[in-house]
Amino acid sequence: MEKKFRPVAVNVENLYVEIEGKTILEDINLKIYRGEIVAVVGPNGGGKTTFLKTLLGLINPTRGRVEIFRKPPKEAVKGHLVGYLPQKVNFKRESCLSALDVVLLGLWYKDLPKEEKVKRALQTMERFGVGHLAGERFSNLSGGQQQRVNLARAVVGEPKLLLLDEPTTGIDFPGQQSFYELIKALRDEKGFTVIMVTHDVGVVWRYVDKAVCINRRLHYHGEPQAVLRPEILKLVYETDVVPLFHQH
Repeated sequence: MEKKFRPVAVNVENLYVEIEGKTILEDINLKIYRGEIVAVVGPNGGGKTTFLKTLLGLINPTRGRVEIFRKPPKEAVKGHLVGYLPQKVNFKRESCLSALDVVLLGLWYKDLPKEEKVKRALQTMERFGVGHLAGERFSNLSGGQQQRVNLARAVVGEPKLLLLDEPTTGIDFPGQQSFYELIKALRDEKGFTVIMVTHDVGVVWRYVDKAVCINRRLHYHGEPQAVLRPEILKLVYETDVVPLFHQH
């Protein structure tokens, strides 16, 4: 009953996306409510990243409608309602940007004194356990440290919607657990809505509220535990899939 009274964060109606004459997404309909953590799963090439880029306004729908807090995606992004963490943020190896510099990029649009921006950036970094790395060159950090710094950059401006594209790629399992737990704590603290593209079906159910299964079409949207059912996995991946579970 509670969900009926929660505002809709993302509304997708009859979404079709064609790229170079090929249909990537077909007739996607779903609503994601404010404060939900939603995992988007499916096979490689199934349209997950295209879906995320459509929410960001980087790809225009061929047909249908997408709204982010009742605004078109480009307007929502321009209004800084959306934070984005791509799979990998590429800074040139020779770049002299420090970890703090990277986080400050998330506040470029804020009309604040520099001292206030630095204060907010450092507070966010401390929250994510990377405050001690503020003066370190970003390119010298480990993959897990870079992801936490990039997450701090994505949320330091306090967007309402956080989009994560394979956020734990290249991070070991303990680091993945820590990252997912951080996302949940962040949602509980700030009330963000989180949409996370992931290939890790085996951990999805532990950390998210809802799962969305996409392979060109929307095959499932609901409780994450159902993603682990063989019939759902076979429907989405078009083959028999056995999810991997880590012992801990």
